[in-house]
Amino acid sequence: MVPVYSLEKYYDDELEKEDKRYVTRKLVILPEELNVKIHLNDEVRQRGIYKTAVYTADIILSGTFPSITLPDGDVPENLEAGLGIRDTKSIMKIEEFIIEEENIELESGTGLKAYGMNTGISGAIKQDLNRAEKIRFSVKLSLRGSEGIDILPFGKNNHFEISSPWKSPKFYGILPNSKIIDETGFKAEWEVSSFVRNYKQVLGGGSSNEILSNEIREVKIGVDLYEGVTHYRQVMRAVKYSMLFIMLSLFVVYCFEVISKRFTHYVQYGVVGFSLTLFYLVLLSMSEYFSFGMAYIIAALMVIIPNSLYIKAVTANDKYGLGMFVFLSGIYAVLYSILKMEQYALMTGTLLLVIVLYVIMYLTRHIEIIEEK
Repeated sequence: MVPVYSLEKYYDDELEKEDKRYVTRKLVILPEELNVKIHLNDEVRQRGIYKTAVYTADIILSGTFPSITLPDGDVPENLEAGLGIRDTKSIMKIEEFIIEEENIELESGTGLKAYGMNTGISGAIKQDLNRAEKIRFSVKLSLRGSEGIDILPFGKNNHFEISSPWKSPKFYGILPNSKIIDETGFKAEWEVSSFVRNYKQVLGGGSSNEILSNEIREVKIGVDLYEGVTHYRQVMRAVKYSMLFIMLSLFVVYCFEVISKRFTHYVQYGVVGFSLTLFYLVLLSMSEYFSFGMAYIIAALMVIIPNSLYIKAVTANDKYGLGMFVFLSGIYAVLYSILKMEQYALMTGTLLLVIVLYVIMYLTRHIEIIEEK
């Protein structure tokens, strides 16, 4: 609500009785109670290989303003109600904007550029609210946006609820008091006091408006429609295990060399190592056009089959080629299970790789005995 009033003051000099000075002051009165309920209907849109999350937001705002009491018993001449919206292009429709049962006729802009709230909607209040103890309001509107939404805690007491079918939200600013995240989506609630911010319930004109504008934007409640595991993140996580997997594979090649008693040239080690590094490039390129699961199968087969045949040819033994096939299939299956996890990926991957190392240690415990024979 934006009450604007004029205050007349006169000079004491009798010679200047007819010379009047008019001082117009604009006060911004923030709500005493502010309740906001938002439901985000999300949708993933794709252009080429790029994806982004968009949404339509059904928003209900309600609450109360305090009674309008001004210093020195002054009476406001004009009252306006406004709602700040950072990007007015996001407005789809406004179903109602009601102040004390009066449906306000709205226009664009709030006229509050000094406070960083110039964009939005506002309208004049025609009824007399000077005697009202509490002024009730109700607003229903729909917005569209992308990636996330944030709210400013303008009320003295604030209650916010945000829900959506999106399964991986990212909260920022003031964190929720309670939240539920499951397979059906998420729901979060906030109880926020005015003490978290550094401005008062009544804002007036002055030289500090630019500073106040920054302070208003600092404290907010926000939710991003965060994509927890994308194919780019999964590929990057796979690369982190690349050195360990390549070293394990080359060690297995060395074991086959010792057991088979056939010399393996360093060029052959280089060929095997180079083919293992191609797995990550193939995985990245394929995942841009196929699902990550399908891309992973293609990339794994393009590494497992040629390397198994190569080891078979190098050792001249079908058994070692089959052993390489089983080993590579096992470690890539383990890697895939790690990539599909979020919270326990590092711990699970570490434990499984340690187990693989112990198995190799067990299988190679008699290599020296075999060499002596």
